[in-house]
Amino acid sequence: MVMSALFGTTGVILVFLPRWLEVERGLSGAEIGIILSLAQFARVITGPLIAYRADRAADRATPLKIIALAAVFAYAAFFFLAEGFWPLLAIGFVALSLTQSMTPLIEAATLRATAQGKIPYGVARGMGSVAFIGANVLGGIVIAQFSITAVVVWVLVGLAVTAGTAQFGLKRDPPLPRPPTMRAGGIGELLRNRRYVILIVSCGLIQAAHGFFYSFSTIVWRGQGISPEVVGLLWAFGVAVEVAFLWSLPFIERRSTPEGLILLGAGAAAARWFVMGFAPLGWVLWPLQAMHVLSFAAAHVGAMRLLQREAPEHSAAMAQTLYAVLSGGLFMGASTLLSGYLYDLGGAVGYWAMAVMAAAGGALALLLLPPKPRVSAATPQ
Repeated sequence: MVMSALFGTTGVILVFLPRWLEVERGLSGAEIGIILSLAQFARVITGPLIAYRADRAADRATPLKIIALAAVFAYAAFFFLAEGFWPLLAIGFVALSLTQSMTPLIEAATLRATAQGKIPYGVARGMGSVAFIGANVLGGIVIAQFSITAVVVWVLVGLAVTAGTAQFGLKRDPPLPRPPTMRAGGIGELLRNRRYVILIVSCGLIQAAHGFFYSFSTIVWRGQGISPEVVGLLWAFGVAVEVAFLWSLPFIERRSTPEGLILLGAGAAAARWFVMGFAPLGWVLWPLQAMHVLSFAAAHVGAMRLLQREAPEHSAAMAQTLYAVLSGGLFMGASTLLSGYLYDLGGAVGYWAMAVMAAAGGALALLLLPPKPRVSAATPQ
């Protein structure tokens, strides 16, 4: 329920908040990029600190409950008190940092529930994606009916529901006893694992290659004359295909490896963003959106499975957070910041930089493949 409530809120934040900043606050692409990227950059510090406390809390559900409630007040201040670039930057930093920090905590809790046999990961993630789809479609309809200011009401109500479900729906989740040698949430142990480092860097690049799409696709499409309803449907279609993928995970994972899913996602992302750079219109947008199932979902599931394999359970939240710090923080922050300037310079051509980033992530992910067994020549008798 908490994941669904949060995704039902971020489905509007991600799609329509950049447009709200442009229309209601009159910001340029570069200014929007700076506001969206600051919290992402800060995740390099805030993410591990929050995860460190979460892994060591007497009840690992408590930090999530506190953050969800704080996010309600932070977004209220962002929408009603912030006027002008600098106040929006400062308050937006707090608000966006809070909502972004919730996702890795929820992911870690979901993976723990999966390991305990409570709920399949694909089902839980799929339910969250359904909520995201609903936000895309209904959000687009509501905004078309009542203007972009409807974003304010949707986000505040959605965050209030998230806080409520976290408070009353999450059961006590005590941590496992940790080894006496563990320090700083296991960061050193994780970073000494070569495969873990390659994993978070390669998948971080692949996911950060979505930066232009997440931040400026709605603005580009609205500039091309596409209505808010169709924008919402385009986003929803991509996520709907993702849901079908997630709910088919048992079948898919029997026939693939996590490494293969990551490489498939990298190739699809590079191809998708290359074509999007030509600012296509019409029917071609739908198969391009369907490729989200590969560029995001396949790469994400592959990363989650490898994270679960490579990281010890007592550092699960830290492993998730370091991944989120890189993919959704450092790399996504740089991608979003760059996207703002690229949008001001050439609109949709910013997608081409994303294609290069995805290709680089895929090239690095090749190092995750297990070495081929050596075939020894038969010794002559």
